[in-house]
Amino acid sequence: MLKLNKKIKAFTISELLVTLVVSTLVIGLAMLILSLINKQLGMIQRNTNSETEVQLLEKALQHDFNTHKLSFNTKRNEFQAISEIDTVTYQFNDRYIIRNKDTLKVPVFSALGYLDGNLTAHGAIDALSLQLSEKLTARKLFLYKTKDAAFYMNKDSI
Repeated sequence: MLKLNKKIKAFTISELLVTLVVSTLVIGLAMLILSLINKQLGMIQRNTNSETEVQLLEKALQHDFNTHKLSFNTKRNEFQAISEIDTVTYQFNDRYIIRNKDTLKVPVFSALGYLDGNLTAHGAIDALSLQLSEKLTARKLFLYKTKDAAFYMNKDSI
């Protein structure tokens, strides 16, 4: 005798629809999480780039502070490091700093020059205070150098 009511093992349409809905939800959540991770990585990269610019500025200023005679001009918002070999000029702007022909994307809120602990508007300095913009967490840079006796003997040479 032949059996005519033999069942074929397969998924029903309702089981396939449930699987499709669950898969769609999982894929949607995965895409949402990936977009959030991508945003976070972009923010981390921007912060790293701006921090790198600040570190480059700080290293360049430290080098110039230790190897040159220093002069500051508040009216032009300009700092000069002068030596026998070369002169390095920094121009401070609210969006960037120009060091000779290099542009550093570091916004400066204020730049102040000091000589012997007193604020000076122009001329020789031995310390420089830079207040960076709030975009960079309102970071402050303060650089100084110790002067020798030759500075006081040759005070008017700059």
